[in-house]
Amino acid sequence: MVDNLKKICNEILSLDKSIRFAGITNKMGKVVAHQFREGVTPMLTFEELEGSAIKSVLRMKTREDYEAKLGRAVYTFTLYDKVKRASIPLQHEDYALLIASFEKDASHESIILSKILPVLQNEGLIKRHHQ
Repeated sequence: MVDNLKKICNEILSLDKSIRFAGITNKMGKVVAHQFREGVTPMLTFEELEGSAIKSVLRMKTREDYEAKLGRAVYTFTLYDKVKRASIPLQHEDYALLIASFEKDASHESIILSKILPVLQNEGLIKRHHQ
C-alpha cells in the first residue's frame, strides 16, 4: 500500500506546478508517504515535518467535535510568509491526512476542490465532496 500512497503523492504533484509537496499521514501523524516536487528544497527537516504532521492530525481530530453542527471538514489552510499549506482529512481506517504545500501565488482552493479532492475520491481515500 505504501507504494500506492507514494504514487498518489506523485499524482497530486502532477496536478499543478504550484504544488510543492504532498504527504500522507497515518492516524498517529506519522508520514507514511511523501514526495517533493523536483527542484523544490524542503523548508523543514524530515523530523520537523513529522512533528508538524502529528500536530496537524491532533488539530484535525479536535474539529470532529463540531461536525454534527458544521458538517465534515473538507480541508484546513494556513498561509505562512513563505508558503501555503493545506491539510485534507482522509476517510480511511489507516490514514488521517493528506498534507500539501503550495507556492504563495497558488490558487489553492480551486486546486484542492477541482483537482486534489477528485484524485483522493478516485483512490478511495475520501467520499464524495459536496460543494
